[in-house]
Amino acid sequence: MFIHIGIDDTDSPNGMCTTYLGALLYRELSRIAEPLDLPRLIRLNPNIPYKTRGNGAVAMSFGADETVIPQIKDTVLFYVSQLADLEHENTNPGVVFLEGKIPNELREFSLKALGEHVTIREAERTAREVGAEYFKFKLGRGIIGSLAAIGYPLERFTYELLAYREPENWGTPRRVKEESVFLADKWTYPFSHDNVDPHKRIVLITPHGKDPVLAGIRGIDHGRVLQVFERVEFEEPVAFYQLYKTNQNTDDHLTPKKIGELRLYDSAVVRGKVAGPYWEHGRHVFFELEDETGRIRVAAFEPTKKFRNYVRKLLPGDEIIAAGGVKEHGGVLTLNLEKFYPVKLVPKVEYRKPKCPKCGGTMKSKGDYLKCKRCGYKMPRELVPVKVPRDLEKKIYEVPPDARKHLSRPLVLPGGEEKILELL
Repeated sequence: MFIHIGIDDTDSPNGMCTTYLGALLYRELSRIAEPLDLPRLIRLNPNIPYKTRGNGAVAMSFGADETVIPQIKDTVLFYVSQLADLEHENTNPGVVFLEGKIPNELREFSLKALGEHVTIREAERTAREVGAEYFKFKLGRGIIGSLAAIGYPLERFTYELLAYREPENWGTPRRVKEESVFLADKWTYPFSHDNVDPHKRIVLITPHGKDPVLAGIRGIDHGRVLQVFERVEFEEPVAFYQLYKTNQNTDDHLTPKKIGELRLYDSAVVRGKVAGPYWEHGRHVFFELEDETGRIRVAAFEPTKKFRNYVRKLLPGDEIIAAGGVKEHGGVLTLNLEKFYPVKLVPKVEYRKPKCPKCGGTMKSKGDYLKCKRCGYKMPRELVPVKVPRDLEKKIYEVPPDARKHLSRPLVLPGGEEKILELL
């Protein structure tokens, strides 16, 4: 008998982590049942407002004798009831059990949960239709992610190794020798990636919250991920670690759409023309993009740092392909930019003072006329248009590693440009 288990929404900003709970359960359940694969960490719609930062749910599958199925369910529910941060108002865990094969209807639900807003009622209805058993704690919003994690097809995947802390260290600064992370990254990059930001010289494997995670190491090769872990020098005890198979860094959240089709919480790739000059507000850079179906505001927010400089180089009339998530900012529907590609760039024209027609010298402004600095020739003050090179290349520009969404695929990985180039 196959039994599939999904768990979500057990954590909060004050502590706990669904992957930690999942890792403990995977170990415990492997004593009485046969794991079919690594546990899965499934990131869902990154734009949902009530998510925790990564919007990740955990699923695992086992082959088990029918006689131990009740014990498996009791163990899962006990761990969730004891370890989930139920005191936090926004923590609403959900647990789902599905026996047998995973039906296609559940896969469709999972993909919807990746790209759209799904309600608890929809999850309950789907669970009943596919014969899944679900348990709600408080509001039980976690059944959405739990059900989606079980059904997610995971045709493309990467790995993440999560190392966990001893409980007495939770809530204290993580102690990792930073130079060892840079050396380990250099050894395995790009098979393991986003371990550091080389430009800012900062380490990215250590989170900053009160949760039990000591470090998270990502990659497309599980062997290289393990090598990074072995080479990093931790200056505090590692309680244990777990390797997850995940949809992180796959770009699976991005769907090609027309601008007029965009809805709140979508993640999409659109092609359009820059409708006017950019403007700035609070270190954020904005512009508008339009196609034959509509217009939307696009934003490069302050955390994207130098990425904003490339956005500033766009001119009205430029045709680009843009990828990102749709949210409201200041009450306005806004595409939060993750990547963009300049398809066609308009000529850039600057108006400059002409050379002296008499001697070729430099003209200097004198009120309403120009005067040659060399020969003194005077002429009316008229500027001439000069076409200048554009500073943008025909390549994909992406946000830096520390501003990247979990689901976004870095360009350094194979296929990192696929979703953008589909619209060429």
